Amino acid sequence: MTPAPSTEQLTRAEQARQTKENILGTALRLFAERGYDATSLQDIADEIGLTKAAVYYHYRSKSAILQALADPVYEVMSAANRRAAGLRSRRQRVEALVNDYIDMLLAHRDMMRVLANDPIMRGHMKAARTMDNQIAESLRLLFGEKPTIDQRLALHTAACLSEAVAAMPDVPDDELRPALDRAMRRLLPG
Repeated sequence: MTPAPSTEQLTRAEQARQTKENILGTALRLFAERGYDATSLQDIADEIGLTKAAVYYHYRSKSAILQALADPVYEVMSAANRRAAGLRSRRQRVEALVNDYIDMLLAHRDMMRVLANDPIMRGHMKAARTMDNQIAESLRLLFGEKPTIDQRLALHTAACLSEAVAAMPDVPDDELRPALDRAMRRLLPG
């Protein structure tokens, strides 16, 4: 049996977790404010008070930081599709996907700003392909194997609401949520 980690090891592990969290939070803020390309690993390190080598120790590249920031967004969409796949009616699937997508947009508003305001992002992220796959799966779940052009356009337009959310950082979540809900239900009627 493996011995339990010492208090010192737990402390180091917790410190490493907090450092990684701090790097991600700082990078997200800087990417949103300055843009991805205009932010360097050195900028992130300086902002936190670490060396560039310390940042590099936790994340091998700036794109690895970006990927770590984007992964939770795509994981939410994947989970939403899995939940919707288990529902019987199209109306239930629309309801579930609309609610989950709105929750994701609001929970990850800063990341939406980064993705929407810096078009070069798609070239930096393997997760962009993941999002394309998630949209394709949502399309299949809602409209079957052969969606019409209108259905495809409606779902892709709904997916682009992330850019609208990014353009409205001044609108509080409690005001934005019902507006998003109305827009998505017009695009994707049950």
